[in-house]
Amino acid sequence: LPEGMTHLPDKAFQDRTPLVSVAFPRSLASIGSSAFEGCSSLVSIDLPASLVAINNHAFRRCSALSSVTLPAGLTSIGMGAFAHCPFITTVTFPAGLTSIGPSAFHLCSSLTRVTLPAGLTFIGEAAFFRCSSLTRVTFSAGLTSISSAAFAGCSALSSATLPAGLTSIGDCAFDRCSALTTVTLPAGLTSIGDAAFEGCPSLASVTVPTTCEIGAAFDPTTTVGMTHLPDKAFQDRTSLVSVAFPRSLASIGSSAFEGCSSLSSIDLPASLTAINNHAFRRCSALSSVTLPAGLTSIGMGAFAHCPFITTVTFPAGLTSIGPSAFHLCSSLNHVTLPAGLTFIGEAAFFRCSSLTRVTFPAGLTSISCAVFSGCSALARVILPAGLTSIGDCAFDACEALGSVTLPASLTSIGEAAFEGCPSLASVTVPTTCEIGDAAFD
Repeated sequence: LPEGMTHLPDKAFQDRTPLVSVAFPRSLASIGSSAFEGCSSLVSIDLPASLVAINNHAFRRCSALSSVTLPAGLTSIGMGAFAHCPFITTVTFPAGLTSIGPSAFHLCSSLTRVTLPAGLTFIGEAAFFRCSSLTRVTFSAGLTSISSAAFAGCSALSSATLPAGLTSIGDCAFDRCSALTTVTLPAGLTSIGDAAFEGCPSLASVTVPTTCEIGAAFDPTTTVGMTHLPDKAFQDRTSLVSVAFPRSLASIGSSAFEGCSSLSSIDLPASLTAINNHAFRRCSALSSVTLPAGLTSIGMGAFAHCPFITTVTFPAGLTSIGPSAFHLCSSLNHVTLPAGLTFIGEAAFFRCSSLTRVTFPAGLTSISCAVFSGCSALARVILPAGLTSIGDCAFDACEALGSVTLPASLTSIGEAAFEGCPSLASVTVPTTCEIGDAAFD
């Protein structure tokens, strides 16, 4: 090629299968798209120091290439630039390289190790997809994200230590890295995409930062060490049947499993202290729930619209049940509220139409509005001695309610508290108790 040339045109030597070698001019700054694509006899390339860009598919399907040394001035490698080069074993990246394009080394199945340079800030989708001999990757300190499927199918990769500045890992980034046994995630990581580490059966455990949002990122066999499961982590994953919770988990975020309509059982870890708002809302296949001994709070609507839950076992240390927590759990048949419970939110058991029995704790001082409204099978209520107030509509539309025992400590009964209770023939109200409008039929 003539000296003075700065750009080699697109497709300049595309599919020149007899081409064995190229003498590049010292002036060359860029190699055009598909310039040497399909040059299947090209065994080596001596790239000039002047080169700054290798464009899309430039050396794609150069099936005889075995090693590539990239010049010091190179800043970008285009999409698929070295894709389908099955005999490349080593690539030396220059310190100034900032970008590796999508599928750049796709199906370089003999590539064994990669050291990404300090200045690299971008790795495109599927950049090293199915580099099946790749055993080691050294990541650059400046890297902030790893794109989707960047290392998917790198079946020989055994460990990955990700840099401190990394904030996101894309969908399927390390999917089907079947030899991967250890992954070190940085504290600043904020998101891990769907299936990022799926198909990694050798990955026994991984510790995820507490603020990191996780999709369905890991195999069920991987123990994910974390203290907080982020909000909406698995929202509306209708195919999710079971979950292996880490033993370190302290809280489940809002809507974490909302709408997981195939989730049939949950084995919650002993470490759990809080289930946040709507965490298991609309999990329509759930049938029973045993809450761990350390749990102290259940958020608003946490188990609402779970029509097949028949039993819930509450721990002694539970202090708070949020509003609408078990709203429309229409198969729930009995509830024993724990001794430590001090708060039941509005409509907590609204329209639990199969609920026949409730055992109240001695420490409960108030029952909020509509807590048991619409519990049409509830036949008898004995309220605890320390109770002082019953909210509006608390037992509204409890059609089977035939007996209510009110404590002497009661000071107020809200409006319509026992309205729509046609089976309640009589009730004795303490003399000092204020009764709201239409509290009784």
